[in-house]
Amino acid sequence: MSNANIVDILIENIKTDQNLLAETETKIEDAKEEKRTIVNRLKDYQKDVFVLLKYADDSKKKELEILGFDFSESERGLNAVASKAYDIIVKAKDNQLTNDQLYDAYVKSLKDKEDAVNYTEFNIKCRSLFNTQRLLRKKDKDPKSSREDIISLNGRVLKPQADKQEKK
Repeated sequence: MSNANIVDILIENIKTDQNLLAETETKIEDAKEEKRTIVNRLKDYQKDVFVLLKYADDSKKKELEILGFDFSESERGLNAVASKAYDIIVKAKDNQLTNDQLYDAYVKSLKDKEDAVNYTEFNIKCRSLFNTQRLLRKKDKDPKSSREDIISLNGRVLKPQADKQEKK
């Protein structure tokens, strides 16, 4: 066997391994992209859970806890103003109001109107509802005012089973 053949074999082995390395790196990048996609879906599920948690019964909450979701922050995370605003939207016709109507309903819902926060503070305290995607905001034509923005519930309210059966 001549030295040239040994070098040819070495070169061929290097080329083969370089190709295998390139293929493996492609597979790794594909797997990383697939992992990113799955992680993003799980993050979206986390947001969905916080939006829909109000509709889950205790057994479903327990099931979600087993899957690794923590509700301690989400259940007590809303301040009193945001909780009241959320309840108003849930009870509103078509689950939506203008921001001005929502604020007015909030003020009217208080026993002592003096306890009401002003419009600006109301909007600040309600931000958590939008950040957690419990509520959605559709901007009105006037970008300088939020009073005519449409505030709506993200998702729909499910009627209790008893109500459904009575209607049949």
